[in-house]
Amino acid sequence: MDRFTGALAGLLGRSAGLLPAARRQWVQAVLAEAGEVPSGAARVAWLCGGLWLVGREVVMGRVVRVLAFAAGAVGLVWVGWPGASSNSATPLNRVYVTGTVVALAVLPWVVRRYFGPVRGGWAPRAARVAGYALVLALIAAKAVKDRDGSRLGAYFVVVPGLWALEIVLLLVIVGYLAGLLILTSQRVRFTRWGLPAGIGFGALTAGVLYPLAPFGVNVDPNSPSLPWWGVAALALPLAAGLLVGRLAARDTRPGALNPIQQGCLAASCAMATAALLVAVLTSVTIALFPHQVPLEGTPAAGGGPGASYIAGGGCETCDPNNTVIPPGLRHEYWVEISIGQAGQTPLAFLLLAPFIGAGLGAFAGGFASRSRATSDRGGGGLHLASLPAPSQPLVGRASDADRERVIGVLKAAFVQGRLAKDEFDTRAGRALTARSHADLAALTADLRQPPRPS
Repeated sequence: MDRFTGALAGLLGRSAGLLPAARRQWVQAVLAEAGEVPSGAARVAWLCGGLWLVGREVVMGRVVRVLAFAAGAVGLVWVGWPGASSNSATPLNRVYVTGTVVALAVLPWVVRRYFGPVRGGWAPRAARVAGYALVLALIAAKAVKDRDGSRLGAYFVVVPGLWALEIVLLLVIVGYLAGLLILTSQRVRFTRWGLPAGIGFGALTAGVLYPLAPFGVNVDPNSPSLPWWGVAALALPLAAGLLVGRLAARDTRPGALNPIQQGCLAASCAMATAALLVAVLTSVTIALFPHQVPLEGTPAAGGGPGASYIAGGGCETCDPNNTVIPPGLRHEYWVEISIGQAGQTPLAFLLLAPFIGAGLGAFAGGFASRSRATSDRGGGGLHLASLPAPSQPLVGRASDADRERVIGVLKAAFVQGRLAKDEFDTRAGRALTARSHADLAALTADLRQPPRPS
């Protein structure tokens, strides 16, 4: 029985490596308490119960995620891989499917290695699940759209320049995944509502823009929806950066990003969310309703000289481009080129959206932090002279209450602009580990000032 009990204890100890870092101490606690359980059947039952809980945690935490990813990958392959050899989009679709599955499998491991595991709370985990689902839906819908728009493969030649553009787009989508995983990791410390605010603003903006042009906006001055895209490209990052910057200015946790950094990242996240959602919704709409896509060159598709050129047998996608399409295939070619080129603007905007958001968000975050500091220095802010001083006399051991009082002094100095963010982080960290009253007093010695005359 003792050998069996020892084997169970060893197995339980080794199984701790399967759990997240925050749960491994729980296994050590179970092993420590096992020594207080009477030997024999009772101790065996105790250790078996610990193994059962570890197994359930592993199944719920890892196996379910692996199965969900496998189901999504299988679905993407089932939708995106098929295609006739004569269809010029088939090789490109298979490159997209392969690259996406590999990126979805490898990126979490790479980000976890260099940026730590996912941050605690429901928002980071929900953002990761939603991001994975959106990318899978985008690649699947794009594959269907491109396949429907290239059935006449001989007239849709994929030249090297087009291959290069498509590879760049795939890398941009992979970059979106990497950015999402990094933003939701433990090393990036957002204020509490920073990430939900950025994603929420982006989703709301996408919900407004998509109905204006469900088959994709046209880069045409006469397009009725194009001005709204311009307004959104300015208003969305400014609003997200300003709000999150204001929230970050009140966040005094050690290690948290400053307001400019948080405004930059939140606005970039908002723009990326809006761009990705619009691209997904547009591509899915085209894939589901290909024959309702406006024909290329017609007023519904933005006008231009393309209609007469295609109707006359011209081939925009041929190599050489002086190829003449037979009369019996001209309408089919017109439909297919319209499907293939629809929704290109939202996909192209994926490349620009995060950079526009980052620049405007940094400006808004900086403005929010300056306005916050100005208001705190005005009439309504805290004054260090009114805060309680550290415990006196400056001898003896410090208590938790003493440390909290000193951190309160440091917070007041930070919001008044008398301490920079890195100074506050350093001093707050030293306050948490201070052992004596003298150690605490040294942290605020240069902050004390007499009350200002009224």
